[in-house]
Amino acid sequence: MALAPGTRLGPYEIAALIGAGGMGEVYRARDTTLNRDVALKVLPEHFALDLDRLARFKREAQVLASLNHPNIAAIYGFQESNGVQTLVLELVEGPTLADRITQGPLPLDQALPIARQIAEALEAAQEQGIIHRDLKPANIKVRDDGTVKVLDFGLAKALEPGGITSSSGSQSPTISSPALTRMGIILGTAAYMSPEQARSQSVDKRTDVWAFGCVLFEVLTGRPAFRADTISDTIAGILTKEPDWQALPPSALTVRPLLALCLKKDPKRRLQAIGDARIQIEELIDGVPEESLTKRGISSTRSRSAALMALAALMVGGVIGALTWVAMSRPPETDALPWRFELMPPPTHSLVMNDTGRVHSISSDGRYMVYMATEGGARKLIVRAIDSLDTRALTGIANPREPFFSPDNRWIGFFDGVDLKKVPVTGGPAMTIAPTSSFVSRGASWGDDNSIVFAAQDGRGLKRVPASGGEPTPLTTPDAAKGEANHWFPSVLPDGRGVLFTINGQEGLTRPQVAVLDLQTGHHRVLIRGSQAEYVETGHLVYVQAGTLYAVRFDLERLEILGEPTAVVEALLNSTTGAGNYAISQQGTLAYVPPAAPQQRSLVWVERTGRETPVRGAPSRAYAQPNLSPDGTRVALAIREQENDIWILNLAREGLVRLTSGPSVDSSPVWTPDGRRIVFGSRRDGPEQNLFVQAADGTGPVERLTRSPDFQAPGFVAPDGSIIGSDVGPQTGSDIVRFPGTMFERSAPGQTSVSGPSDVERLVQTRYSEVGSSLSPNHRFIVYGSTTESGLSEIFVRPYPRVNDGWWQISTGGGTSAVWARDGSELFYIDSTDTVTAVPVKTTSAKFAWGNPVRLFKLAQGSSERLFPDYDVGRDGRFLMIKEHAAEGQDAVVPRIVVQLKFFEELKRLVPTN
Repeated sequence: MALAPGTRLGPYEIAALIGAGGMGEVYRARDTTLNRDVALKVLPEHFALDLDRLARFKREAQVLASLNHPNIAAIYGFQESNGVQTLVLELVEGPTLADRITQGPLPLDQALPIARQIAEALEAAQEQGIIHRDLKPANIKVRDDGTVKVLDFGLAKALEPGGITSSSGSQSPTISSPALTRMGIILGTAAYMSPEQARSQSVDKRTDVWAFGCVLFEVLTGRPAFRADTISDTIAGILTKEPDWQALPPSALTVRPLLALCLKKDPKRRLQAIGDARIQIEELIDGVPEESLTKRGISSTRSRSAALMALAALMVGGVIGALTWVAMSRPPETDALPWRFELMPPPTHSLVMNDTGRVHSISSDGRYMVYMATEGGARKLIVRAIDSLDTRALTGIANPREPFFSPDNRWIGFFDGVDLKKVPVTGGPAMTIAPTSSFVSRGASWGDDNSIVFAAQDGRGLKRVPASGGEPTPLTTPDAAKGEANHWFPSVLPDGRGVLFTINGQEGLTRPQVAVLDLQTGHHRVLIRGSQAEYVETGHLVYVQAGTLYAVRFDLERLEILGEPTAVVEALLNSTTGAGNYAISQQGTLAYVPPAAPQQRSLVWVERTGRETPVRGAPSRAYAQPNLSPDGTRVALAIREQENDIWILNLAREGLVRLTSGPSVDSSPVWTPDGRRIVFGSRRDGPEQNLFVQAADGTGPVERLTRSPDFQAPGFVAPDGSIIGSDVGPQTGSDIVRFPGTMFERSAPGQTSVSGPSDVERLVQTRYSEVGSSLSPNHRFIVYGSTTESGLSEIFVRPYPRVNDGWWQISTGGGTSAVWARDGSELFYIDSTDTVTAVPVKTTSAKFAWGNPVRLFKLAQGSSERLFPDYDVGRDGRFLMIKEHAAEGQDAVVPRIVVQLKFFEELKRLVPTN
């Protein structure tokens, strides 16, 4: 919200709003103490709540304060008044260079002095290890006396060792440019990005050299070096095309060699320092012949520059110039080829790679992307403009899954717990649309009629609900007679004609089928084998099968497949549920997540110092959720391979034996106190995970303990035989519950014991999600994890069994996966930095007491979501951990998103519709 004239911020009185950008609003103000006019850069209120943006804003003050140069706008101070963060800057009168360009190109005798001053400003900054990263005409002002002032070093960052900085959201450019707006091009900074910025690669001072070349080209020609009608086409031009050299006026041909060196796409071939550009400009101003510059050794590539200058002079003759242009251009027939580049999420917002649904989505206009990431151990939704490196976390969301955009791109829908929610793309409070009746979601699609079709893993098919909120209504019901188990991954067809979705069979997830629901008749039918289908306006159906993206012609009127499918992307990340991680905009931009490198997991003993020792008898497998037996001689754990079963590792005999088998996923094994049986969660006899038990020696049948439409997972078995665990229901979310011990008493050999939902006692039930419970060794307290109002998961302790007699929050700033020491003297959890943390505790009295946390060692496998403990602690105090690493002979692959522009042209070429 703009500040009104007359508003006081400390000693400064607002006069007028000058402009606004990605890092703040700029006001003209009066310093009533020193009686001078200043510029106040004010961080918008909703940005001030973003700690990352606030840190960047304060860094701008520190960066500017270190620069003292006549061509760099000075900083006078930093002001905080009534919660408003403000930079007090030198007020630079005069138009921006972008304003000057709107009147047409500048003559050479005016352009070169301006360019020299810009280069001097950048050179002074680089001498102090600072690069600008957002140089553009709108960030350059020209005073009436001809003095140039470079503005807005707010996105700069001191160079890291080696002279290279990592690409991260903190280094991202903003978006605004009046010069481009005049031409109707909604681009802004995209037109000045270096190729390495566009690819989200590491950048150094050479990225400012590129931007300087773009600015100088635009000054001389009146047009951007890379002009296009869309952001996607602009980025494609930056990555693949040359500027229109013929646009340079004859008087500026002597500048072309310098421009060519500044705009080399390979940074290694680009002019290495802006000081070299300054020297060349000074020589041009002084009229020194170019051949003398070569003798002075300004650049190792100067001989090539001289040759280019000679060719440029010959271009005036006409024929040779035309031939030179053709030689430098891409063949016209390659313009239709798709252009690809990678978006590398910064380490602070690492892309989630292990989810059961889609982890990202793209807006219909192709301008924005949202993806799921982990930040300090907590799951976040991250919004990012395609043409920017800037990433922004949406706050106030606890456990988001499967994001998707509204058709007008104003909202992002997502699942959170058992609720379907939406949040503005610009940020703000999330709003609940409807309960989904299941903690496990399986996709949603926002239709043009402002309704949302969604699926949840509860065996009840697809449902539809108004995006404004309301009661969901059923659309489909799986037909058990035809072997249908679930209807997942809906995608609404244009104009509400129908809904594409995936049918999963009762025998498992090995043969999913793409089906279409005709909303006019209410009937659905199978179209083709595959999963996660979408229709695109080129007349194609795009879907996933076995990690490959296929396309096939589709008749939208008749809802029929035409012809044979063709593979269009050979490899993308595919989850165990059949979800394919791709998204397509209506403008033809494809964004997909490549598969992760094959990962191996090893079991290791880790001492408190972090020293590791391999667990003998445990070869590299896809281990998960290890749980030590009460006597410490065996480990029950899940192995996430094709079978997804529970295994028992005998530590003394160094042998690994399978305990369970079957097509379903078995997980979360816990021991009974006598060490004779294993309780675990499974979907082996229904659509939702319930509790089962099996003898630890493998004898006898697997017995079912509960039958419920809720998702259930065991936490521990109490001495009285009751099971404490998590129960996720449509009304209450995830709670800590008790399943009565009489279940074991009712269970006779070979006979299934079933406990209904009414037998569940909810111990800890709040509006947040509680998971991962564990009982203290003296049976007097339980520890568990819970989401909080901040969106972070924290560790809590309550007395047992009288859980309402008190509660204590153990972690601050994030904590998951709590485990007790075997002697009860300590609690361990994983903090927001993925570090195993120890807390001394006293459990001998009715009142729980604890000391200060101590960080022990950082996890070897890096950041991931850990709702349930993925480690255990032995009697000797060592930690049984899972170490994740790349397969032998392969390098680890950083999670990334591949963006393919002009994907529709690729579809038309590979799968013609005529």
